[in-house]
Amino acid sequence: MRKSVKYRLLFLFIAITTYYLGFTFIPETTTSILRLYPVILASVIYFAVLPILYWFMIIKASKQKAWKLLIIFSLSSAIARYSYPEDIAQYFDFILWLRYPIMAILLIIELYLIVIIVKGLWQARNLSGDPRIGAIEKYDDDKKQGLALTFATEPASWYYAIPRLSKRHTESLDKIILWSGKAWHFLVVSLLLITVALTSYQLLIDWSETAAIIVATFILYSFILLTANYRLSRHYSMYIQDEKLIINNSIFNFMVIPLSAIKSVSINSNHHNETEKSAGKKHESAVITNEQLKVGRGKQHNIKIIFKQPIKYWGMMGSLVESFEQVLINVEQPATVINALAQINSPQQQVA
Repeated sequence: MRKSVKYRLLFLFIAITTYYLGFTFIPETTTSILRLYPVILASVIYFAVLPILYWFMIIKASKQKAWKLLIIFSLSSAIARYSYPEDIAQYFDFILWLRYPIMAILLIIELYLIVIIVKGLWQARNLSGDPRIGAIEKYDDDKKQGLALTFATEPASWYYAIPRLSKRHTESLDKIILWSGKAWHFLVVSLLLITVALTSYQLLIDWSETAAIIVATFILYSFILLTANYRLSRHYSMYIQDEKLIINNSIFNFMVIPLSAIKSVSINSNHHNETEKSAGKKHESAVITNEQLKVGRGKQHNIKIIFKQPIKYWGMMGSLVESFEQVLINVEQPATVINALAQINSPQQQVA
């Protein structure tokens, strides 16, 4: 897992924990000076500490726009409105007016999704490959490619979720060992998705029944993406199409590698370097360097591919893009992959 993703998950954990503690320990009234202390402490954390952490862990680490600080300020204001004592919470009543534009935005998103779904299904009916590949090949600019990839994920999710649509898909070269390709993982995440949808409905029903239905429906709609993620990871995690090697690290992250850009493919013999614990900065930088990417679960990655030039890795449905000079992959049958590439690749390519 890359450093930017770790920071995102860490910040999410910190924010959820902070808001939960706020709801737990902030008193309902301020009848004494002692009851003000939790409110003051919560205010400092909500509107100072969390924005600072957001700046360094999200905006700086992921190279996001500075205006996104408004997200954490708005979220903290909403939490303050419902967790502060009433005599103080009334100063955050302005946040309640946001319910109407939020509901309008959610309705627009719902209608837009319907259009995208119908359009995506119509386009996917005759496809023989991943719609995301064509999306990034259509543009040269990183920002345009990322945006196109984000929108292409919708038809791609339907393409992989429905077996009939993906029946003409290129045969898989081998299977990358991924949790998302396991049946137990699919079942657990499905149950979690249903739980989140029901919880969100219960939390929003008193505020707005319409919003509760929309949000719960939107969450349950993710089941299409979840199913596509499972089928893609299980059946199409690694394949060759149109002189390109496609590596899918779930449906959220993938890499398109022209065969001509591959310098060498070999069995990874440095297993001990992967399993040893971090002893200093030198080892840690080797783990998070942009020159090497690890795909697949497990302590040992059995295939090593080196590129002639850095290749883009599209993460989080196109929102994060990084370039790597080599990739380590953990597959079920490494010899099969190497033999297949040796037969397909040009004579100039060196396969170790």
